[in-house]
Amino acid sequence: MNKQKLLKPVNVMMAIDFVCLSGTAMLDDAIPKDIYGIIHPIFGYIFVLCVVFHVFLNWAWVKSNFIITKK
Repeated sequence: MNKQKLLKPVNVMMAIDFVCLSGTAMLDDAIPKDIYGIIHPIFGYIFVLCVVFHVFLNWAWVKSNFIITKK
């Protein structure tokens, strides 16, 4: 499958997860601690996985813009 086709759903999932992760962080006093202790880390782990996958799919761009190669 084309990397660009995979990148679109990953970006959407990462954006939604970021909103959920931020929302649970801002509402930590309103959410019961036992529920917060379960859902906030889950959103965090999902976000980290999305970021890793996002960087993997964009590795050519990262490599060309940030990694200095000898010529």
